[in-house]
Amino acid sequence: MTDVQTFAFGRGESQAPVMLSGLDRLGDKLGRRIRAIIEPIAGVRPHVEGQEARVLDFGAWSAQVPAFCSLSIYRLLPLKGQMLLRMDATMISTLVDCFYGGIGNRPLPARAEFTPTEDRLIARLCDSLIARLVETWDDVLPLDPGLILRESGIGYAAAAQPTDQMVLQRFTISLVRDQQWSIDLLFPLSALRAVEGLVSTRLPVDEEHCDPVWQARIARRMRDIRLPARTVLARPNLSLADLMQLKVGDVIPVTVGRSMPLIVGNRIVAHGTIGEQDGRAAFQIEKLAQEPEQ
Repeated sequence: MTDVQTFAFGRGESQAPVMLSGLDRLGDKLGRRIRAIIEPIAGVRPHVEGQEARVLDFGAWSAQVPAFCSLSIYRLLPLKGQMLLRMDATMISTLVDCFYGGIGNRPLPARAEFTPTEDRLIARLCDSLIARLVETWDDVLPLDPGLILRESGIGYAAAAQPTDQMVLQRFTISLVRDQQWSIDLLFPLSALRAVEGLVSTRLPVDEEHCDPVWQARIARRMRDIRLPARTVLARPNLSLADLMQLKVGDVIPVTVGRSMPLIVGNRIVAHGTIGEQDGRAAFQIEKLAQEPEQ
């Protein structure tokens, strides 16, 4: 056996499936909100796909990060540690180009700094994304975000040790062109373990059992609800000129049909005729609009 991997005692399991499934559930909601953030900037509806959350070392994640990128570090109280938000530099430049009427295909020279316009867009995107993140987590844990620093490369931001275990939540962004970019949210695993019971997926509710006594009571109460019923004898039509010339004593001719509707709320439930019973006007039902079981 030659494939031997080192293991540091005390670090716990390399995966936390219950916690990560709950984080994926939150990621589905956040992905839809990220789409709403990018669409007015890009001018087109982007495709946002959330990948499954996974655990990895900070050093392994850093090795995958380009030397030039947008990196923002936040503190999300009461979570411990620092959360990192990374966005691709090419995505920022493309969105700036689209925002000012371009189609996002201009060549990007090699550089190590963002332009002032790109810096403003980064701040706008980060603020909006963190606000949507807080909204997504609101049902689980109220978060109080605070920006610590914003850099243009992983080498300038020492947010964790290379061996620290982190939870990566990645969203892949694509527009109409065959280009894809990543937005990474990196949480300390220890911070999420502290709230694992809240983040984890809710257990299914036990199957509800019908209570016949309660059902009988609610059925009796429902039968006592009174609903207004009415009918319409005629619907005459008047022109605007005739309406303006009306005066006391005028007679409006109407034609009363043989079959009239019985209306409950806004629904016709039956048709019938108007007559008299015991010296009072009455409505006799001749036809139901629908079968009683429906």
